[in-house]
Amino acid sequence: MDGDGGETVEPRGRGTTGTEFDLPSVLAQLDDTESKTQRTAVRRIRAAIDDRGTPAAAVPTVPKLRALLEQPSIDFRDEVAACLADLAAEAPADVAPSVDTIVIVAVEFTDGSDESSESDGAADVTRALLRCLAAVAADRPDVVADHTASIAVVLARGDGYDRRGLRALARVSRSHPTAVEPAASVLADALAADPDANGRLTLRALGRLAGSDATVPAFDFVEQAAALVEHDDAALRYDALGCLGDVARSEPTALEPVCAELEAALSSSDPDTRAIAAVTVTRLAAQCRRAIDPVRDRLVALLEDNQAHVRANACVALGQGRVDAAAPRLETLARVDPAPNVRDRAAWATEQLS
Repeated sequence: MDGDGGETVEPRGRGTTGTEFDLPSVLAQLDDTESKTQRTAVRRIRAAIDDRGTPAAAVPTVPKLRALLEQPSIDFRDEVAACLADLAAEAPADVAPSVDTIVIVAVEFTDGSDESSESDGAADVTRALLRCLAAVAADRPDVVADHTASIAVVLARGDGYDRRGLRALARVSRSHPTAVEPAASVLADALAADPDANGRLTLRALGRLAGSDATVPAFDFVEQAAALVEHDDAALRYDALGCLGDVARSEPTALEPVCAELEAALSSSDPDTRAIAAVTVTRLAAQCRRAIDPVRDRLVALLEDNQAHVRANACVALGQGRVDAAAPRLETLARVDPAPNVRDRAAWATEQLS
């Protein structure tokens, strides 16, 4: 005996000794009116995914799994949701037509409107559905883009900020940055709540939003991003600096109060951090020259950096900022620096100062 209420269900591993996945039989079971038969079908799909390693064979079951997901009367929607999530990873385009339903159910499981929303499996359903949305967003971000407000609601109501949902928003922001505007406050809150865990996903989405034509409701996240430019995790540092650079292009006044904090990144032992920080300062200087006053001396010092890409980026920042004190050294670099890219950028910067 297995399952709830003494019903007999097919064990997860049954039929894994070489028997092929019997799609017609599974589809027929999913169409059955008895929930225990439907559950057996779902577990056969689970076995195909886990034990046989043949999720592609189960992809045609997606429409019927979606129909099951819509039924509040069944007590195994967590299993249905998990199957959909794994099938979305295998064939996101096939799950994309189910996104509307997936979002609706995810919201129901977090707002208390569903009878199962307070059960032990509710969190499992929500996590699986967010994972499903993240998988679809990687391939079809346009389909998920219409649902960012609902995803934000699910994230805000959950226990913490589920990284699967954050990943879905970040993936949408790659090609549809304006679509994440309704989720901006949730992204900022997730960043503040746990920058180590949520930083990379939220910073990317917020940066892309800031660099788009959308109206960013608030720039409170800028201070948090600036606090990460010295983080031990290099990737997180890079994303923080990239986010600040996107803000600098669209709303330079939001970055002015934290420009002094960029000096730490410009002084980093990591050359790539120094180079990216110089790009961020360049974007700020292009919009507001006086805003880079706190880091001018450090930029001039970077003209002596032992890394060519750092020197090159410093040249551009000084040219954009019209830092006259750098003119003599820029003229020298334009003539004698061994790196062609440095000579070119130093010559360009010298022209800006003439």
